[in-house]
Amino acid sequence: MKTEQSNRFSSWKAAHAGLWQFVMFMLMSGVTTLVDLGTFALFNFWLFAPYRERAFFWGPFQYSAQSGGLTAFGAFAASFAISQTFNFFLQRKTTFRANNRVGTSAAMYAAMVIGVYFLQLYLPTLLRAPIVLLIGATLGDLAMKLVNMTVSMLIQFPMNKYVIMRNTQAGAAQQKPDRSFDELPESDGDFTEKEEGE
Repeated sequence: MKTEQSNRFSSWKAAHAGLWQFVMFMLMSGVTTLVDLGTFALFNFWLFAPYRERAFFWGPFQYSAQSGGLTAFGAFAASFAISQTFNFFLQRKTTFRANNRVGTSAAMYAAMVIGVYFLQLYLPTLLRAPIVLLIGATLGDLAMKLVNMTVSMLIQFPMNKYVIMRNTQAGAAQQKPDRSFDELPESDGDFTEKEEGE
């Protein structure tokens, strides 16, 4: 019974490979989310907490005291960097089973992450203050973090699947025609004559 269920599940995965890959991406993203939220809480509520009233202004990143100051900037930045490093290795091996070059994949992933990184640092300057007014500072910080992670996920899945973490062997297997019959030995044309001669 278990074997039959396992075979059915394997058949379903093969028939819905793209959907199953997205499910795996979401599951692994959940693990990354725990790492992200855990490190964010560590930095935001403990390690960087003394700098909450110190404003941080750098280019488009305008973190006033109302926006969390240097504490919010540092916590968002550090937790994102740690979680994305963890996410790269987890998604590459578990979800996409990539076999393209690690160096090339890492370079492309780093470029994507840097873009998402600055986007996530910029969004709180626009959204955190009104969110905090609605639900308070603690819940507001966590809500802002969830918004950032959702934006990151919507960008990263298609980029990882189609550009960064490609499985070249899987693509070749899908394109390779079935030549199993070509490998069969050719029949001996004299076989019938030999049978009749005997």
